[in-house]
Amino acid sequence: MLSLYRQQYGADGGLDARSADNAIGRTSLGLWDLVLRESLQNSWDARVDRAGHISYSVDEYEMTEDQTRILTNDVFSQLPPNCRSTGLHKHIFHKRIRVLVIEDGDTRGLGGPIRADVSGKSGESRDFVDFVRNLGRSTSKGLEGGTYGLGKGVLYRASQVGLCLVYSQANYKGAVEPRLIGVSGGDGDYDDGASRYTGRNWWGVPGVDGIVDPLVGRAARDLAKSLGMRIPSSESTGTSIMVIAPDFAGVKNGRERVSAIADAALKWAWPHALDLGKGPDIRFNFSADGADIPGPQPLDHPVFREFASAYMEGRQRILDADHTSNWQTTFTRISSRRPKRYLGLLTHRMSHTPVATGAELENTVALLRDPRMVVKYLSVAAPPNGVPVFGVFISSPEMNEKFAESEPVTHDDWVYRQATVEKNAPNPVRIALDNIRDTFRSLSAKGAAAGDGVHSRGASRVAAALGGLLAGFSGTGAELQPPAGPSAPGSRRSRRAAVRLLTSASLDLLDGEVVAKYSFSLTGGTPGSSLAVRVAARVVTESGGNESEGPLGAELPRFAGWISPSGSLLSSGEVLTVLAPYDDEITAVFTQPADTAIRVSASVEELEFAGH
Repeated sequence: MLSLYRQQYGADGGLDARSADNAIGRTSLGLWDLVLRESLQNSWDARVDRAGHISYSVDEYEMTEDQTRILTNDVFSQLPPNCRSTGLHKHIFHKRIRVLVIEDGDTRGLGGPIRADVSGKSGESRDFVDFVRNLGRSTSKGLEGGTYGLGKGVLYRASQVGLCLVYSQANYKGAVEPRLIGVSGGDGDYDDGASRYTGRNWWGVPGVDGIVDPLVGRAARDLAKSLGMRIPSSESTGTSIMVIAPDFAGVKNGRERVSAIADAALKWAWPHALDLGKGPDIRFNFSADGADIPGPQPLDHPVFREFASAYMEGRQRILDADHTSNWQTTFTRISSRRPKRYLGLLTHRMSHTPVATGAELENTVALLRDPRMVVKYLSVAAPPNGVPVFGVFISSPEMNEKFAESEPVTHDDWVYRQATVEKNAPNPVRIALDNIRDTFRSLSAKGAAAGDGVHSRGASRVAAALGGLLAGFSGTGAELQPPAGPSAPGSRRSRRAAVRLLTSASLDLLDGEVVAKYSFSLTGGTPGSSLAVRVAARVVTESGGNESEGPLGAELPRFAGWISPSGSLLSSGEVLTVLAPYDDEITAVFTQPADTAIRVSASVEELEFAGH
């Protein structure tokens, strides 16, 4: 049975248990994004082989009645007053409680001394005391992914009772030593009798001074197994953290909770999920109540495959300065002038997704430094042609420390004011961010000039491997608009004819050939007059303008005809003539060259009036 140790304030002061949680401060990240980022970063920093791989697993389940009994009778039988953990029994339903277990492998575990006041051997890991006992991060650990050591407070926040059970296997004194200890955090300090307590609590084996140490050896391993925890093999090292009674922030059940963490892994750690020849850097596994949940597959996702493709191209460019890519991809070296320093490589690409990606990550740049976790998605100017761009900035190794210093506790931003620079010296973090934004402002301005007035909102996002489609409709109704509603009683039909794009373009097969379809409607015009609708297609350049002359032998889009809503052919000519008013939908069809973006423009002209 484990014993409770409550930390009292010393006569010389102490730290409130909420310090780690409060240090996180306000952040735009959700709870499960924070849980993923903090726990995964700790695992990655602890990898055994600095050039190797790790495994990372998240498993949620409802404990059996026996497991719940062991948890409450043998681990947390003693509970402190005035803390969230005091109400542990309130989260047990039908003699069972839910737990979330985060486990890593091919990591070194939490090794080193078990007491914070003991000096270890030179170069010896102090991971156990840094994670379990201390708040903050020793400067001797350097700037890895997690630079503060305070983000672990989010693990206590993830528990409704602020409780975690930490199991680890690490090499210590020439052997693999299992260790298990209970920890709570996130509570406020409180008075109990004549003493004042910090709110920090541990459950373990009491030492002669009353302070608890972890349960070690075979007993620790057996207890962890009896609770259903995922643990390494007896000869391996690694760490498992059990979050007791996980929070329901933003989710309804365990599957949604684990899915939210899996989604966060895709959003923030997709570079490590890529197989660049030796398998992914991190092998992800997610499950809830025995059912597997898919892990991150960035190349199969319509949004993250754009970032992943840009990253892989950028990585190739870093390894080979002569590496070139296709027309979708652009490389930009980001540098400072005084002093002249290379800050990193910006790689961006025009989207070729067949469906709209949504607004959140369109026209953003993923900011990366070592260890290649995404710090933030920086919003940049959108191109005027309506096709979203996705970028990746990889900081140079020499600037990694500067960028790390600029990050808040949650490592989710580059705040240039936090970067350490000499007085009146240029700030490299600010220069890099400004240059990235300026790059896209410049591209946007060039694209707007080259686009010759074609409206960007008429852009269609299509053709992953087939090409891109851009629609521009001249005159009234040039932008993509919803269909016009019914006219009010007594209102007059507009005399001015207009063409309106009804939906984004779609791809189809026609006689074995890929075609793009644009559906639109006609409004206005004098009743009885003839309306001539003209369409044309041009290839789009990288900057967003129309290609004036295609390469010799290049495939060009061809007009395939006009079709009615029923699919019947209305006309094979590029000019379709109809009588006003015309209330049916009409569709223009063009062949879609592979690996090419095209812009389709349309105009309408009233040819003659009734009675003339």
